[in-house]
Amino acid sequence: MTSQYAAHEVIVMNEALMTKSANVEVLSFLSAQVQDPSLQNMLSQHVQLIHNHYIQGVSILQGQHGGSHFTNPSYQSTMQGQPQLGLRNPSMPSPNPSAAMPSERSICTVALNIYKFGAIGWTTFALECTHPQFRNFLMTGANMCDKMAYDIWSFMNQKGYYQVPTLQENTTQSMIQAYQPVQPMQMMRGMDNYQ
Repeated sequence: MTSQYAAHEVIVMNEALMTKSANVEVLSFLSAQVQDPSLQNMLSQHVQLIHNHYIQGVSILQGQHGGSHFTNPSYQSTMQGQPQLGLRNPSMPSPNPSAAMPSERSICTVALNIYKFGAIGWTTFALECTHPQFRNFLMTGANMCDKMAYDIWSFMNQKGYYQVPTLQENTTQSMIQAYQPVQPMQMMRGMDNYQ
């Protein structure tokens, strides 16, 4: 059944599925290490979503979905509230090379990086595929990573693990006001160049 796929697409799907499998294991392990129930719940939800997406990928690769598109896994954010901007007594603990167990901050950082690099990776993989189901599957993975990254970042932000520096108000306004809207006539002249 796989002979209908380009060789590089099968290789891309193999890489994607190997990564999803590893992510399920790593995130399951990390989830079991945390004490905070909301973080544990979030990571467990992420593991289940990634696992379900892995199963869909295997099914697509093996041709068990026929010509129909699979349903995108739904993901409900576990985080509520607005991001906290600005520095609030920031501190960055030194790494502990002899830690028996990773800190909650480190667990969050590892999960965040899995998702951030996952979003980049899945998008790159999708751009290498011509098969519509493979592309859809991979872009769904990128979208999932985006949502999960924002959730874990929001948790880190609320805990003070990931603070966001801000600019002074006058600097922000100066930067924003530096951009000028395009006038309708300029836009029309610019379009003429492409005709």
